[in-house]
Amino acid sequence: MKINHVTLLVSNKKQSEKFYIESLGFSKKEVGEHLWIDIGEQYIHLTQNSGKPVTDTFYHFAIEVDDLFAYVEKLKEKGVSILNFSENKMQIFIKDPDGNMIEFIDSKDKFFK
Repeated sequence: MKINHVTLLVSNKKQSEKFYIESLGFSKKEVGEHLWIDIGEQYIHLTQNSGKPVTDTFYHFAIEVDDLFAYVEKLKEKGVSILNFSENKMQIFIKDPDGNMIEFIDSKDKFFK
């Protein structure tokens, strides 16, 4: 088994698309009026017609990246705010334009391995 996709509620699909594509470096797949963000073999489904984004909790999902430190530099270049990065940690958290929290974990992090 594996996760196929995660759905995020957004208030402005075009603004979110720009953030996920241009700032985070993902690609997209559009199916009708739905926007799917490709993150390898899984997807993020962005929808603005299912309710309001949830922002006042620790609710989040995590994406594994091969080199967290290099990815952090790319995020900084794009002006993405990083919530808690330190050189000795193997994960960071960011928020998208609607406040949806995303965790990025370095592939060398042995937390689940």
